[in-house]
This record gives sequence, structure tokens and C-alpha cells, in this order.
Amino acid sequence: MSRDLLETIEPLFSVLEQRNFLVAYSGGLDSHVLLHLMSRIPDIALRAVHIDHGLQDVSPWWSRHCRDICSDFGIPLDRISLKLDVPSGQSVEAYARNKRHSAFAELLESDEILLTAHHQNDQAETLLIQLLRGAGGAGLSAMPMIAGFSQGRHMRPFLGTTRDQLEAYADHYDLNFVEDTSNADLRFDRNFLRHKIIPQLKERWPGSGQTLARAAMLQGETQRLLGSYVTQDLKFMAGSVEGSLSVQLVLQCQPERRRALIRHWIVGAGFRSPSAKKLQHVVSDVFQSAEDANPLVHWESVEVRRYRDDVYIMPPLSVHDIYQSVDWSAQQDLQIASLGLTLQSKYLAPWAKVINAQGNKLTVSFRQGGEVIRPDGSESTLTLKHLFQQFSIPPWMRGRIPLLFLNDELIIVWGVCQVGTEAPE
Repeated sequence: MSRDLLETIEPLFSVLEQRNFLVAYSGGLDSHVLLHLMSRIPDIALRAVHIDHGLQDVSPWWSRHCRDICSDFGIPLDRISLKLDVPSGQSVEAYARNKRHSAFAELLESDEILLTAHHQNDQAETLLIQLLRGAGGAGLSAMPMIAGFSQGRHMRPFLGTTRDQLEAYADHYDLNFVEDTSNADLRFDRNFLRHKIIPQLKERWPGSGQTLARAAMLQGETQRLLGSYVTQDLKFMAGSVEGSLSVQLVLQCQPERRRALIRHWIVGAGFRSPSAKKLQHVVSDVFQSAEDANPLVHWESVEVRRYRDDVYIMPPLSVHDIYQSVDWSAQQDLQIASLGLTLQSKYLAPWAKVINAQGNKLTVSFRQGGEVIRPDGSESTLTLKHLFQQFSIPPWMRGRIPLLFLNDELIIVWGVCQVGTEAPE
């Protein structure tokens, strides 16, 4: 069967419109077989990428090996050196995987498909690892054969292929691949399962690898079906602000439906799914908090906050000094680096004559407390506190909104309101 592996794999590509492929090439057995096999498929554009994580002394040699192999095949190769410094307390495997995927995402073109050499054994190992971690349906789902990735797609053509088949193919074609000695390190969960547990499972149940992979596939089908229902549900759970959820509507749901909605909302917003414990904190500490509270639950690069009936999800707020103050001539745009914000001078055109009058000074600063403004068309002044409440500005944003003062008078709350442009010169 190994000799006919091309006949098994090539039909997977015949139905694809894209003919441009990027192979993730580590130099090991699996990816070498993938690279060799793809080099035999006619009428495609093929290139490869090798990621050097910088975690082992021999990694520069692996990189040179990949260069030489790709040169022999006539396949263009990008070599990326990450030189990882894994933060204390983080999983080396997970950290390296995330950085590797980020590198793939930056390199992949919109008309390309990223190819990785995950196979049937990987599916089975992943299912067991997720089971032992207490994962839910999403974690137990099979890796998909093809899915969206960055601006292109990601395909795993070997998911129906066993490692034994890949080894037989490599033997038949006498492929020269590298051996990663860390794959034998039993301190890593996947290696322990691969070398100690799965062989015993296969001895007792010879077809266990295929059975586990099928179970993962069925979990994936169930999860996709659930996802379609939850996606429809979310349309009716939206808060008053785009991208937010309504506390009142979500709390009306049964607990299990509520958790599914919140998890789907988080993942749909592009963030990593929380653990079961963290998800419960989102429910109890955010959704079930007092309406006047200012709750925050965070993990990794995610923050979930609440204001009134709306629950927000966002990246962590940047470090910002509310005491900074900048004089602005308004002749050119002003960068507020701590906010990643540009104040465009064109919006001050109605104020140009007043700002440029002799003796006037325009200053950009941030809320300290006690500021008042008379909004355009209003006969009375408002404190910023009441103004922000009126415009439903969340508390965590109030110190991050630029305030423009003409001399000592607050004339513009950026993006919110301003006084009339007929200010005294």
C-alpha cells in the first residue's frame, strides 16, 4: 500500500481549485514523506517552510538538512528562526506550536494552502490527551482535513494514513530524514502516550488507532452541528454594542445552553476557548455580577468585562498614562502611542481659526476628575461622568478618551462630543 500512497492522496487535491501549496517541513519522517509525495504531483506550485525553534543545539543542522533536501527537489524553501524563550510556567509544546502557527500565518499567501503531515496516529493521540485533560466536545473533535487558516487554508492530507504507512513509504523511496531525539522524551505527554500507552492499546485492540480517529471525527461532526445551532442562538443574544452579549438574555438560558453560547461567542470573536473553570468564572463573576459592578475575568490574551447589560470581550488594555498631556498645533496628525490611536488634524478644521489665534493653546490630556463640557446645542454644562453615562461609555474606556482643551476650556471629548465652534478667540 505504501507504494500506492500517491494514488490514495492525489485525488484529495484534484477537487481543489487552488494549485499553490506551502509544505510545513521539519525534516522529520512525516513531513519528509509529505514533501516527497507532493513533489511527484504534476501541475502544482510548491514551496516549503522550515521553522527553527532554537530549542535544541542540533536545530541549525536540521535547518541545513532541509535546505539541502529542498535544493535536491528543486523546491523553494523559507527558513525561519524563532529563537524561542519559553516563559516560566508555560508548556514548551504549546508555546512553540503557537509561535510556529503565527509564523505560518504570516508567510501563507491568500491563494495558497498550508500542508502539514498530521496523520491518523496524531488524531488518536490528540483525542486521548484531550480526554485526560477533561476537554469537552470541541477539544475532543478531530483535526479537520481542510479548514480556513490566516488568509488561505490549512490541509492535512494524511489524516487517513497511519504512521506505519508513512514509514513504509520512506523505506521504499530510501528517504533521508532527521530524527528528533526529543520525540523519545517521556516527560512530554504525547511521547508518553505514543511509546507507553498506545502500544498496549494496540496489542489489546489492534484497530484502536483507527477507532479513536473515527471517534474524534464523530465528535467533530457533533460539534459542528451544535455550532450551527449556537450560531443561530447568538443572533438573538446580542447586546446593545456590536460584538457584545446581553446579560439579561443569556441568563434566561439553561446553564448548559448558556455555557455553550458564551464559549462559542468567545471563539467566534477570535480568542482561545477558556477552561471549564475559567468559563464558570465568566458566568458567575461577569454575567451574574451586580449591574453597577465593574467585573473582569482574563486568561492568556483575553479580557471579558461587563457594563450595564452588555458583556464585552477584548484583548488586554494597553499600558496607558492618564497623566500625560501634549500641546498640539493641529497642523498635523497627533499620535497617542499608548493607545495606538491617531488624532487626525482634519477633524479640527472648523476650529482652525480659533486654535491659531494668537495667545491660544490647544492641549490634549485625559480625564482626571471634575471636568465639565457644554455640548454643542446644550444650554447647560455636563460633568464628564454624566456625559459618559449618557453615551454608555464603559468605565475602563473613560480614562483613555482624549480630551482637547483650548486654554483651560474643554472643547472636545474625542469621538463623543464637542462644544460649538463659535468659541471665543
